Amino acid sequence: MLSKTQSLIADRWEGYLNEVRGFLRMPSISPTGEGIEETARFLRDFLHERFGCEATLLRYGGNPIVYGHMDNGSDRTLVLYNMYDVLTVEPLSEWVSPPFGAEIVGDRIINRGALNTKAPLMCMLLGVEVLRDASGKLPVNLIFVLEGEEETGSRSMVSLIEDKGDELRKAQSGYFMMPTEGTKGKPQIMLGKKGIIYAELKINVSQYDAHGSYVQLHHNPLEIASNLVASLKDKDGNIVADWLYDDVVTPEPDDLKYLPELMEAFDLNEVITSYGIKRTRKTGRDAYIEVFYKPAINVDGVIGGYTGEGTKTITPAEVKLKMDFRLVPNMTPEGTLNRFMRHLEEKGFKELVDIKLYHNYDWSKTPPDAHIARAANQAFVDMGMKSYTMTLAQGSAPEYLFTKRLGIPIVTAAPGYGGRIHAPNEFIEVDAVRKMIEYMTPLITNWAKLVK
Repeated sequence: MLSKTQSLIADRWEGYLNEVRGFLRMPSISPTGEGIEETARFLRDFLHERFGCEATLLRYGGNPIVYGHMDNGSDRTLVLYNMYDVLTVEPLSEWVSPPFGAEIVGDRIINRGALNTKAPLMCMLLGVEVLRDASGKLPVNLIFVLEGEEETGSRSMVSLIEDKGDELRKAQSGYFMMPTEGTKGKPQIMLGKKGIIYAELKINVSQYDAHGSYVQLHHNPLEIASNLVASLKDKDGNIVADWLYDDVVTPEPDDLKYLPELMEAFDLNEVITSYGIKRTRKTGRDAYIEVFYKPAINVDGVIGGYTGEGTKTITPAEVKLKMDFRLVPNMTPEGTLNRFMRHLEEKGFKELVDIKLYHNYDWSKTPPDAHIARAANQAFVDMGMKSYTMTLAQGSAPEYLFTKRLGIPIVTAAPGYGGRIHAPNEFIEVDAVRKMIEYMTPLITNWAKLVK
């Protein structure tokens, strides 16, 4: 079957590549809402017109979820989950080509969402189409869950599970397509994701910006913010808030078992080079343990104070801190938030800080021997590639909704190389488009054989 789909992909290659690039050119920026409705409607119509399946836009107070069911008369059902939303593109001046131009520069497609994950989403859909056309009929039923809020907390996904839980629990697995070659040519099967809490901390000390000469009279919110961060992390970036580790059990035995695979397949030096990182905190095995298996506290941004040209001697009235906490087994969002609130109180910050939550969800792990994990591995073998197991990825996604709420395993896997997620010049290699489309054939056919 793989050879038939490879031949069909070759015949359709120019059209498929243009479809992926055309989809990338549609802005779908989650924080601002730009292009969200247009992109959601496009996907709904795609599912209806190309697959003939029932597809609708489900609304739970946020960006719509594209939801569709493709009944192929099978007793096996696979959920294809993905996201159509992306983040903003600033700083615009650092892009080598327009962030929604999908231009090919060398062997790369440059675009916001090229890697994370609009190009993979379209490749997943085209891969389903080419398998259907080559085989005449898919061996499994499919449920499509394409959300538009992953970058801003996936709040509607929680409502979806409550609304469609009975139908979704009839599925045996979930799958998320994203290229996982952390090092080119070495794809990984991601079994888990960290949880995340994303919060905005507002520190307000006055109605107006005050003249800087009065600073000895009252608090400066920038100083409060600095002291708050310093109470969590030291000057070298090490976490000094010991309470963050109270429930941490990672690395677990499976993590350590597959750590050599992770270190071979995910070269952190490529991350350093890609982002232009000038100095690292840890190296070698210690760096992998810290990045993949330990919790993290990160300051994403500081808003406030005078940043214009020249001088302006003020004490700002208000400052905002944007922060994220990454959660690992066996942490919980509720427990971490409670400990953070106690920390604010103990350090004297509680009355000075207002907190607004955005992302707030749990970690997820799928067993290495789950049928979808074995199918993903065999799919790479069928394509002549060796795969590597990653028990817990450093990033976050709401996969806990599958593993903990629905009780079904889910993995992230696909061939292909890309980089600069959330940064200027995000890219995916052109050849990765072909490989991702191709990958759907052995993934689905192998999974259909393995699942009971």
